[in-house]
Amino acid sequence: MDSQDKKAFIGFQQGELNAVLMYRKFAEITKNPEWRELYLEAAKDEGRHAAILSKYTGETLQPKEFQANLLGFLYRIMPKKIVHFGVSKGEYAGGNGYRPYVGDKYPEISKMMEDEYRHGDIFKAL
Repeated sequence: MDSQDKKAFIGFQQGELNAVLMYRKFAEITKNPEWRELYLEAAKDEGRHAAILSKYTGETLQPKEFQANLLGFLYRIMPKKIVHFGVSKGEYAGGNGYRPYVGDKYPEISKMMEDEYRHGDIFKAL
């Protein structure tokens, strides 16, 4: 892995870890059991993505708790449609970020990209 790819993957890895905490926070807060399951499933996927990226980067990162707490606060006070729209935009951006790395060099990235787009579709529809 060259230094440019490693730098990008560390950024992706941090984003995935932050998303795990965000989705877990949303799952704690929501009163909607269907949404809770969707959040927990997304958190699981994001955790798997972070583990794959860690394998490539060789780095062990920690999620940013401040960001998850801030997003949890916003989740409590903002209309959920707006929150879900923002989350879907982030998921689509994540998928687009992975696109240049799809291929034989990083075989797991294609599935991760698909997961990001699927998450975007799910949360956009809520």
